[in-house]
Amino acid sequence: MPITAMLDVHFAADHLADGPAMFAEILKDTRNFAGCLRVDLLADLDDPAHYVAYEVWESNEHDLAYRAWRQGEGATQLRDVLDRDPVLTKFETAVQS
Repeated sequence: MPITAMLDVHFAADHLADGPAMFAEILKDTRNFAGCLRVDLLADLDDPAHYVAYEVWESNEHDLAYRAWRQGEGATQLRDVLDRDPVLTKFETAVQS
């Protein structure tokens, strides 16, 4: 069953220009990872530091494999440009329209 993962991040004030560009570049690898169905980078209209990666995965197992890869070989420097820890929330579809 597909799942949706949302990674909520806040960029440090001195990384408002380069941080989102770095995140967009990182998400290219996410899109190409096995089981990734979709990735969008959402920008908060009221807060230029706040972004959310909206990811749809074929299954929770695919997402878990991706997260494990990001902890090892696929690690990035994203945390270096954030002002707090990112928050990952996963969802399953409760009602489909």
